[in-house]
Amino acid sequence: MELRNLHYFREISAIPRKSFHEEKIADYLEAFARTHGLWHTRDQLHNVVFKKPGSAGREQEAPLMLQAHTDMVCAKEPWSRHDFLRDPIEIREKDGWMMANGTTLGADDGAGVANILGLLDEPALSHPPLECVFTVQEEDGMGGAKGLDMSALRSRRMIGLDGIQEGTTIYSASAVRGCKFQAKFCQDAAPAENTYRLTVSGLTSGHGALMIGAERANAIKVAARLLRQLSRACGIRLSEIRGGGLIHVIPRECAVVFAATPDLEVLREVLSGLMRQIHAEYAETDPGMEMVLERADAGETAWTTEADSRRLLDFLYLLPVGAQKRTAGKYEQVEGSFNLSILQFQNGTLDCDLVCRSNYPVSIEELWQTAQAYGEQFHVDGRMTMDYAGYHVPTDSPLIRLWDAVYRENTGQALRLTYMHSALDAGTICERLGISDMIVVMPTVLDVHTPQERMNVDSFCRTYEYLKQILIRT
Repeated sequence: MELRNLHYFREISAIPRKSFHEEKIADYLEAFARTHGLWHTRDQLHNVVFKKPGSAGREQEAPLMLQAHTDMVCAKEPWSRHDFLRDPIEIREKDGWMMANGTTLGADDGAGVANILGLLDEPALSHPPLECVFTVQEEDGMGGAKGLDMSALRSRRMIGLDGIQEGTTIYSASAVRGCKFQAKFCQDAAPAENTYRLTVSGLTSGHGALMIGAERANAIKVAARLLRQLSRACGIRLSEIRGGGLIHVIPRECAVVFAATPDLEVLREVLSGLMRQIHAEYAETDPGMEMVLERADAGETAWTTEADSRRLLDFLYLLPVGAQKRTAGKYEQVEGSFNLSILQFQNGTLDCDLVCRSNYPVSIEELWQTAQAYGEQFHVDGRMTMDYAGYHVPTDSPLIRLWDAVYRENTGQALRLTYMHSALDAGTICERLGISDMIVVMPTVLDVHTPQERMNVDSFCRTYEYLKQILIRT
């Protein structure tokens, strides 16, 4: 018989749940609560909260929060015609892994939602009073947790079900600030000499926080690097730039339309050496990278002046991205980073997003000020779009000790305490409720936020059993 969490994962995978479009999954959760006789509430954002009394003999124990987010990153392969607002996720299974057909799977965080629903559907399970919090918009600004009314919540301990590795708990998660850069650039009425398109594609990409230390290429930065060389060599006028598309993902594609006087072969010769160098730099991290320069039919296109095109390209070229600080002696542990995730430039108007992350409160302010300084230098305005707290849990907290004991008894191995250079809704919830005892319990999920996302089925099943044992012993 299929475990309850697998059953619910398949059910919710049929429900579109793009960030800011969580109304259908909220409808599903409300129906679940009514069917199971649970107290529940839903707000205008579509955050949903359940409460379930403690099992017999445990009604007076301190409540325990279970938390997951209902939205998912919606990324797909270029050939996919999937509509994330209408279509169910097409689940496939191969060699013990569950994945989707050309799209993200949504195990981040559908696996967490399914685990909670499964636990609530276990009539014989012993547990303390449960407060189950399903937040929205986690993948695009974390507005759900920030907008959640927490006045009815009494929990001061919590199990977070948003992670990507079995047998770990996240004791530290980063604070996040989003910076929206906007500016107007001067237009030129002169007709274009020759019109070209530069396309950077095929990058490995990945989560803009979890993979930011892997030194993967950023398509916007690669394009800016190439175009700046052309601008310096022969002068160009920009028309349009489109790069990235998801706020928490390293951009995998960027396309630019521009005008220049020289012929195509002259421009290709100018870029040939730099293109070879970029391929060599990212041969291991981005072996599929393609950089293509070709003629384009721009039609009725507005052009930015040569001087302002250079100003924009200098700004993008100098703007820092990637890991900015790593822990001494732990190179893999990123403490501070930037991700230039989305850029739109058209009709002389720039709109782009830079995400700043730090696991230390003082450093997030320094990163923010650095971003502001770069903008000011090039007369580009930067405003804050999000500001979310991180968290740090004592590594000897009661729940961490219990989770370690359960994991050791089942596997003979110690629980791994992990440091996460990414924000979670848990940071906002812990800060506002004063929670200092928290664990994260999740299965192994690889390549999150990409169409290659996949979840290990056995790990998902094992994790569900760990959760039941933890609830019995809390």
